[in-house]
Amino acid sequence: MLVRYKIPKTILWVINLFILFLAIFTIFRLATFFAFRPEKLSWSDCLPSFWLGLGYDLRWIALVLLPIVLVSLSPRLSPFYSEKNKKWWTWYLAIATFILFFFFAADFGSFTYNRTRLDAGALNFAEDASISLSMLWQSYPLFWLVMGLVVAVLFFRWMYHRSHWTVITRTDGHKIPYRRSWFVIAAVFLLILVYGLGLRPLTWNRAFRMGDNFKSYLALNPLQNFFSTLRFRKPQINESKAREYYPVMAELLQVPDRTTFSYRRQYLPHGNSIESKPNIVLVLCESFSMYKSSLSGNPLNTTPYFQDMANKGIFFSRCFTPHFSTARGLFATITGIPDVQLYKFSTRNPLALNQHTIINSFEDYRKMYFLGGSPEFNNFEGILKNINGLEMYT
Repeated sequence: MLVRYKIPKTILWVINLFILFLAIFTIFRLATFFAFRPEKLSWSDCLPSFWLGLGYDLRWIALVLLPIVLVSLSPRLSPFYSEKNKKWWTWYLAIATFILFFFFAADFGSFTYNRTRLDAGALNFAEDASISLSMLWQSYPLFWLVMGLVVAVLFFRWMYHRSHWTVITRTDGHKIPYRRSWFVIAAVFLLILVYGLGLRPLTWNRAFRMGDNFKSYLALNPLQNFFSTLRFRKPQINESKAREYYPVMAELLQVPDRTTFSYRRQYLPHGNSIESKPNIVLVLCESFSMYKSSLSGNPLNTTPYFQDMANKGIFFSRCFTPHFSTARGLFATITGIPDVQLYKFSTRNPLALNQHTIINSFEDYRKMYFLGGSPEFNNFEGILKNINGLEMYT
């Protein structure tokens, strides 16, 4: 139908590719919806998420196709100028598809494990690449997953070839001239999609106005969420904000002096229980979520035995981890300070490693640390070096 308007072959091919990529993104979002949708949410409840998600998808589709349009402003570089050009452009699309599918697969795994979209926090595992790869190899059929990904990409490269050939057969004999104006119009249209279809740019945080975590994550796609959160990986130090909220933190941590900007405090032990030098065993339970346990007041009473230990012992309700990861739990346990960095662990922040720990106050104790893994992972070793004379067994 579009052939009669004398639209250049490259633009016709881009239109076909646009529809194909839109189908890929839509299928992925539908898969996310049906796989992870909470029972309380219906299809109609999530329609705003699908609509906003369409805007994010169009942005990334435009970013993939924009190079084809811009480079083809020079006719000699068009995918239809030569067989060599067609080969290069279809391989470009195959590589782009591989990256897209890789992000989709990683995001699906993240949603399965954490119920959150893939974000820049995943790069924490890249810093321990060999350990992380070993864990993945032991936990998942990595070889077959990669092979499946490669086969899927090769299939789509064949689809791009077929789409290219379809454009040639449908335009054969129509003598369609090369008109640069069509390429300019296409480039402007794609740039508008990158900006967003509104007066204001389409920002990442717009998805979090949905009032529901799942609806927000459904609206985002993994590429948008990952690259938008990259800027949060660098630790943000803001002393003025720290001073502003010092009274709140001083109240939480029960700092005696609430007027000066200092967290220093000194407490002497009450009673003589420490004088008998009892053996002290500290067990860190990985993936033990406080809010899911009975300790948080969960009416389901999910962890009655832990609740019984808390009732009969001492429960430190202010020692907590505000986000996932064993590294954050270890940091909070050793230092008594919650690790509040969003996308990078404090154990990896050189400015946060030198910390006081009450464990050093247990004098004449032989201190031993046992770990079923590598202390280098997430730099556990860095924070543990604050414990004098610690013996590590891993």
